[in-house]
Parts: sequence; structure tokens; C-alpha cells
Amino acid sequence: MTSRSELSRAEFVALMAALYAIMALSIDAMLPALPDIAQELSPDSPNRAQLVVTSFVFGLGLGTFVMGPLSDSFGRKWVILGGSALFILGAALSFSATSLEALLAARLLQGLGAAAPRVAGTAMVRDLFKGRDMAQVMSVIMTIFMIVPAIAPLLGQAIISLASWRAIFMVIASFSLITALWMGLRQPETLPIDRRQTLSLRHLYISGREVLSLPIVRASLLLQGLIMGGLFATLSSIQGIFDQGY
Repeated sequence: MTSRSELSRAEFVALMAALYAIMALSIDAMLPALPDIAQELSPDSPNRAQLVVTSFVFGLGLGTFVMGPLSDSFGRKWVILGGSALFILGAALSFSATSLEALLAARLLQGLGAAAPRVAGTAMVRDLFKGRDMAQVMSVIMTIFMIVPAIAPLLGQAIISLASWRAIFMVIASFSLITALWMGLRQPETLPIDRRQTLSLRHLYISGREVLSLPIVRASLLLQGLIMGGLFATLSSIQGIFDQGY
């Protein structure tokens, strides 16, 4: 029989995987919608619809620099909940956008919000687990997370068939709301007040300089940047390659 602690751990892993899945859904579920977006909002320049993916990724990258320090100062839970609220607002603005520029701005906002569960969620895992346990938990979370990009385009296409490309934003906003409620009701804060850092530019500068002084960190950042850059460049252009090229 499964113990209470194991059940709690299993629920935590499921919650973290759901938070991570928001990012994948926000990118991959949009791929089937790009032709419809181009036809409605950018008929004279259909390739500009790819910026719907790029703007989200750009916001996600910017949000990473913001959400990490905020979670160290105010706690993981409230930053995740605040980021979820920002994400839902961005989804609502995307749903009602009447121009491509407005849609791109809303997607940028979505990316900023999605950075919170991605960054603060990882920090939450680090708060609760160390060493081999942390590696095992992250492995399970990432395994579940990797399934989402495989099914997200099918989900996006199904939504378009039943409603329209705008409905995709309502679906992912609903998913974000459910995970936020799950987090708010079930997951306690993992960063005690006495371990929180003061939010200041000086502290951020000192911490950043210390991290970047390590050669292995610089090499890792460069390598991961190249890999992720190639990945997201492929994602933003893959729909046009297959739909138009092949």
C-alpha cells in the first residue's frame, strides 16, 4: 500500500509536470493555427504569423531573469500564482486581438507569465529535494513534460476543427487556471522567510558575477543557448516547412 509521503510526492511531481506543460502547450498547440492566424491578421505577409511563437519564447526568456529573483525574495508559490495570472491575462488579450501586433504583444505577456512556473517550479523542487532524489524527481517531471509537445499540435488542430484558433487561448488559459488553483489549495510554500533574499540590483549583480565566474557555467550557458536557439528556430518555422514546402 502506498504511504502518505509517497502519495504527497507523487502529487507534487504531477503538479510540477502540469506547470511545465503550460509552456509546451503554449508553443506547440499554436503550430496548426499559424495559417489561420496569417489569413486573418496578416494576409499580405503570411510568414509573419511565425512571430506568434517567437514572441512567446522571447517573453519566456525575459521572464526567466525576472521570476527567479522575485521567487527568491517573495517565495515560490506566490510568484507562480502571479505568473499564472499574468499568463491568463495574456491569453485573454490574445483571444481578443484584432491585429497581429496586438497578438504578438499579448503573446509576449504570456511568455513572461509562463516563466514563473518554469523557474519558480524548478526552485521549488530544489527546495524540497537534494542530490539523487532531486535528479529522480526532475527526471520524472521532464519525462511527463516531453510527452506534451507530441500531443499539443493534435490538441490544437482538434480545437480549431471544433471552434477556431482563438479558442486555443481559452483552453490553455483554463489549464493554467486549474494548475494555479491546484497549487494554491494543495502546495504549501517551500521557501521559509528566513531563507529569502533581499531584492536589490547590487545583490543580483554580485550573484550573477559569482555564477558567471565559473567556466563550467559559461560553457553550459553557451551550449544550452545554441541547442535551444536551434530548437525554437525550428519550432517557429516547422509549420511553414511542412505545410507549404512539402
